[in-house]
Amino acid sequence: MNYKGHIDFIKVGDIVELLATNNRNRQLRAQEGKMIWEVIKVDRPQCLNKELGYFIEHQDGHTRWVKPEDVVLLQPANMRK
Repeated sequence: MNYKGHIDFIKVGDIVELLATNNRNRQLRAQEGKMIWEVIKVDRPQCLNKELGYFIEHQDGHTRWVKPEDVVLLQPANMRK
């Protein structure tokens, strides 16, 4: 899939839901209840083979890189109080 336009869709400060797209995401959601995250960086990191990714942070401080297909936008940064 081509997510070229996705970089304009999800931005730093947005709130996203981590989807159950792989085993680690399912584990984070089911066992640790980590479904809602904040985007803290949008980039093309080495760990994702220079593909578009989002560096997300859970409220407990846990961070990780995810691919665009791993998250869905819940609340844009400009809609937050």
